[in-house]
Amino acid sequence: MPISFACAVSHAPGMTAWANAAAAAQKDRIYGGFERLRGELDSSGTEILVLLTSEHWANFFLDHMGAFCIGRAAAYRGPIEPWLQIDKAEVKGDPALAAELLETSYDEGIEPSFAYELEFDHGTMVPLHFLMPRMDRPVVPIFFNTLAEPQPTARRCLAFGQVIGQVAARSPHRIGLIATGGLSHDPGERNHGVIDTDFDQQFMSVMASGNTERLGRYSRAELAASRRRRLRAPELGRARGRACRPQGRDRRL
Repeated sequence: MPISFACAVSHAPGMTAWANAAAAAQKDRIYGGFERLRGELDSSGTEILVLLTSEHWANFFLDHMGAFCIGRAAAYRGPIEPWLQIDKAEVKGDPALAAELLETSYDEGIEPSFAYELEFDHGTMVPLHFLMPRMDRPVVPIFFNTLAEPQPTARRCLAFGQVIGQVAARSPHRIGLIATGGLSHDPGERNHGVIDTDFDQQFMSVMASGNTERLGRYSRAELAASRRRRLRAPELGRARGRACRPQGRDRRL
């Protein structure tokens, strides 16, 4: 069957852990967007969800860091963070669909790793909390390496996505997709929270147009250039702040 539902959302932990820290209008807008997507998911008849997700040293570390990992467990638990303000839950897996995704990937020349034991952190549980609060559908998580260089290329990610689409198209089940992450995302680094809006808008425009040829041509150099622009932004902000700082006794401000 064709893919029954697809969305891409943020997994920022502050949306649940520190929800009231945001301005009320901003919180209402974000929560309202999730509520709309949850309604679309519920009305789509989706039976199984494939999660295109990432994790934050919860399962993998520098002793083993693959490009992709397919979860093959019968069930998963999360979140691992006690401060996330999301109740711990068990989420059912779908080992049969996971095996089909794995085998088809190998047939198509892509060799993801796989795991029978995985824990979910905020990267997966925040989207599920908003979009599937009853945790009532089985999921197949596919983790992408977003933490350690080198990451898989855009062309490789596109090819892997086409494999997922191929499997979904021939499945008798209604399969939905949830992708989660960040376009400008460097948690814990000095440019944490700085967003390259121009790059993000350009990328989203290409994505919305369905221009897969362009999506596959994004290079590591282009992505690195966006990261360098984000690195420079705090320095520019501080320089502008110094230039605009008033003189005299209020200079300490």
